[in-house]
Amino acid sequence: MKKYNYFGRVSGWGICMLFFLTGLFTGCSENEEDYPKGQRPAGIESVRKVACIGNSITYGARQFLNDREKECYPALLGNMLGEGFEVANFGCSGTTLLKNGNSPYWNTKEYTNAKAFLPNIVIVKLGSNDSKSGNWSSHGSEFESDLTDLVLSLRSLSTRPRVFLCTPAIAYSNSFGIDDGIITSEIIPAIQRVAAAQNLTVIDLHTALRGYGDLFLDGVHPGLEGNRVIATVIYDVLAKEYSLNK
Repeated sequence: MKKYNYFGRVSGWGICMLFFLTGLFTGCSENEEDYPKGQRPAGIESVRKVACIGNSITYGARQFLNDREKECYPALLGNMLGEGFEVANFGCSGTTLLKNGNSPYWNTKEYTNAKAFLPNIVIVKLGSNDSKSGNWSSHGSEFESDLTDLVLSLRSLSTRPRVFLCTPAIAYSNSFGIDDGIITSEIIPAIQRVAAAQNLTVIDLHTALRGYGDLFLDGVHPGLEGNRVIATVIYDVLAKEYSLNK
């Protein structure tokens, strides 16, 4: 009642000013898209929620890890980031970024859960399975638009997360049909174009993993030390962007 009585005593000019200020602050909040270097609106929770989206490398290749849940790169990244961050693994083995690929990430419960998680940061690491001949030869031309759609879908969440795009890891073997030549010549340039158009940061895992073939026990999936390298590369980018102390 006091609130209504207060407004009843405010002059017409005062009411106009109040509405103006309300609209001003609301508009500023709605126009914030990314929050680099820790400069976030006060309304964002103190714990940054990080969603890791990807295929089997994100999920964790079970056959090469003693404890997948603790040794996959999202878990290692969470340990590196420490307090103030909650990192969740939404990887799904065998999936493609392509909507018309043989196993689209779009159709998984992991994608649904990643959005329901309402992250503040999203790490996207997809593209390896898209390089398979059946996927790329039929739908490779759709990769760029599908990646753009994924970015826009994630950015439309109420938390308006900051999205980071990873280049795929090197495929040291084509035993799974993954073609590193396609990754290098077609998929990585497409990721870079989308990142440039959407003003996103690219985390270049492909370059960072050169010379680490011995850590990819089947030529495609990393063991613990390979996951540690991936987590470290991603951490270093986040540490720079959010002014974190190691």
